[in-house]
Amino acid sequence: MEEQDKTILIPLDKPLADASGKLVWENIELHEPAVIEVNQFLDKQKASGALAGMGHLICLLSGVTPQVIKRLPFTTYKRCESFLLTFLNYKPENPNAESQPQSSTIIMLANPLQDSAGKRSWSSIDLSEPNLEQVDQFYKTQTVKGGLTSMSALIAELSDIPPEVINRLPYTDYKSCEAYLLGFLNYSPTPDTGGM
Repeated sequence: MEEQDKTILIPLDKPLADASGKLVWENIELHEPAVIEVNQFLDKQKASGALAGMGHLICLLSGVTPQVIKRLPFTTYKRCESFLLTFLNYKPENPNAESQPQSSTIIMLANPLQDSAGKRSWSSIDLSEPNLEQVDQFYKTQTVKGGLTSMSALIAELSDIPPEVINRLPYTDYKSCEAYLLGFLNYSPTPDTGGM
């Protein structure tokens, strides 16, 4: 996905204002969501439905209040949704489940990640094959907290990047990490029948 596709400015035919009239929006500005924002979207979608979930994600990314988003013209909403679905539906190439994945990989980031204190930064995420205990913990966490949270935790553990930093990872970079790790989780070699 090219850098120019990471943001969009959608003009409104008529400006929208909050109840006080002090905050006015003439356009909706959106950008690629981070892992934590996608997680909030999924929680809202599960609790209140698809439209409410997407509306919540638009609020999170644009800074437009929920009351104003509810008055968004539906065609404008659909333009926002179409842009965001390019990230939510992003699927990097998955390796063949029968071929063993590489033992390690480096995911280069378009923009470096920083910790909240600004003392450490990462321009890439170094991942390697998880061990049995880490995969077992992944599945236990997945059962309780869901796939996105469990995969984020596994990425954080394998990369030695704090979970709160991984939560700010752009979603397409997260999906690239996920695709690499799914190569191990979905690995299903053909049984070796030779000599048996």
